[in-house]
Order: sequence, then structure tokens, then C-alpha cells
Amino acid sequence: MRNSMRIVVSGGGTGGHIYPALAIAAEFRRRGAEVLYMGCPDSMEQQFAANAGFGFVPVPAVGLRRRFPAIIRDLAVDKQGRDLAKQRLKEFAPQLVIGTGGFVSAPVLSAAQGLGIPTLIHEQNAFPGLANRFLARRAAAVCLTFAAAGEHFPHPERHHLTGLPLRPEIIAADVQAAREYFGFPADGKPLLLITGGSQGALKLNNAAAGSYEELLESGIRIIHLTGKRHYEQLKAAAPQHEDLLLLPYLEQMQHALVLADFIAARAGASFLAEAAYLGKPCLLAPYPFAANDHQRYNARQFAAVGAAVVVEDEALNGATLAATVLPLLANSDKLKEMSAASRSLAAEQAAERIADIGYDLVK
Repeated sequence: MRNSMRIVVSGGGTGGHIYPALAIAAEFRRRGAEVLYMGCPDSMEQQFAANAGFGFVPVPAVGLRRRFPAIIRDLAVDKQGRDLAKQRLKEFAPQLVIGTGGFVSAPVLSAAQGLGIPTLIHEQNAFPGLANRFLARRAAAVCLTFAAAGEHFPHPERHHLTGLPLRPEIIAADVQAAREYFGFPADGKPLLLITGGSQGALKLNNAAAGSYEELLESGIRIIHLTGKRHYEQLKAAAPQHEDLLLLPYLEQMQHALVLADFIAARAGASFLAEAAYLGKPCLLAPYPFAANDHQRYNARQFAAVGAAVVVEDEALNGATLAATVLPLLANSDKLKEMSAASRSLAAEQAAERIADIGYDLVK
């Protein structure tokens, strides 16, 4: 007979949904809970969950395309996923189901709510997606990264401002370990990190490529995470320079983040939480086609306190990237101000707070 608390966690599609889910799962496991991860088959979340030692149940799910007849097929896949999730939830009998976003979490949370199992939603963005707004009507708790998101959810008495759970590697990031990882000397050169997230960002990649020459001539060291789809093309065209490191993806992201003096990036919530924890000033170029334009809302939270400069996607190119980054890297006082502003947005112990809320719900 199982006496420990049983938790299901679901979230996927990108690292931005998966890393918070794994951080929450790890905290519940640390407290003795039995944790099961539900995500898409043959996915990033399946690989990451396995690497972290969590049991995994593959659930068919797709993002809904809002056109006919594609939406009919998508709804059929999601119904299949919801039915399978319901079956596995009955078998596992969890006391709580937690969703961190990505289209796979919708059928899982919907199945749990249909079975009367309490659900907890973690909303990463300042403007929540349609699925989370719908599921929140029956959720026992909604945990928020940004207070602004609360305006879009019902039942304010169920809201909790927790921040976004961070990977343990980010919390333990160390400058010396990072230098050794990359083989960089402590020579005082400012380091610019350019990243479009786990999937990469073509517009940001092209802007970076257009700024390499000017940045390198100014004595800037660059780490550019291109995304796997764009890596070979960019690598072939990039200058051969000791201060330019191109990588398709970096699993040990904490090393690049802790070394960076400045970051040029999209505005995904998980990335921003990690940058804030390490106090990093940013140039943010929100992805304009993100659902509900949520990246723009995320970026505004950072710009409002002076932690970031926002460059709109249509204005993003090599010239604007260099013209924004170079004056800031040359102004140490301004960088310190931006760094302090970024750190002011950091959430401490978000995973622990979410676990506390989860245990209170079950009680």
C-alpha cells in the first residue's frame, strides 16, 4: 500500500515549460512524494524527465490550429490524449495534478478536473494563454510568475504570487566553474550571450550575424546559442575568431548565464526568471507571433524597472543590436543599475512555495 503523497506534473514543448515542471517535481520528490510526469511522446520533456529519474507517461497532444478542417483533427488528438490521461490518472491515483504550460498540459489537467482531482496551474507569463485561462476556472490554485497575470484569471482568492521555479543548476551557478567549462581566461573582456531559447530564433540569429564584426572589433567576447535548425548555416558563414563561440544548444546553460555581462534574447518567461536570479541586464526582442503576444508583456515587466532594453522584432538587425549593446557594455555604472533592477525581479524559493501550496491543497 502506498502511503506517500502522489503528484502528477505536466508541461512540455519547450525548455521554458519543462524546466519549471522539473524543478517543482524535484521539490515534491525531495519531500518524499511519488511523482509521475505526463508529456508528449518522443519529446524533449520525455528525455529530460528520464534524465532526472522521473516516471513518464506519454500523452498524445497537439496545439490547436484555428482553421477548418485542421482543428477537427487536432481536437481528436487532444481527446485521445485526455482519455489516455484519465485512464492513467485513475491507475496512479494522485492527490494533485500540476500543469506548467505547453499544449500537453491541457488534456492532462482537463482529465484530472473531470475526475475531481485537485489541479494547480503555474502561469509563467505576464499574459496567460487561453488554455490556462479556461482551466483556471476549476483549478484549486493558480501560481503566478508576474502579478500582472492575475488580472486575467478568475477567483483571485486562489492566486499565489510565487515566481518561477528555477533549475538547481542556475541557483548553484559558479563563475570559476563556467570559465573552466568554456576555457575562457579571466582577462576582463566583456561577454555577450545571444540566445533565442531552446528552439532558436531566426530573426535574432540574423541580427547577431550582422553584428559579429563590429562587436568583435570592439573587444567583445560572444557566446551565441543558435538553435539546432540554424546552426550549420550560421557556422558556415561566421568569421573564425577566438572570441566567437557558436553552439546549437547548451544543456549547461548556467555556465553561459553566469559569465554573461549582457544578454540579447527573446522574452520567454523561464529564461527571464533565470536571468533575473543571476542579475543580468538584457536586450529583449519579444517574439511577435507568440500566443497572445505574451513575450511582449513579459519584456515590459523587465523594461518597467530598468532591467532591460526592448527592441521590437521589426527593428531588430545587426546595426540595432550593436548600437544597443556596445554603449551599455562601455558604461559600467549603467550595467550595475540594470543588473540590480534585474535582480529585484528574482523569485526566491519558488518551487518550495509551490510545494507548500500543493501540500496545503491536499490537506
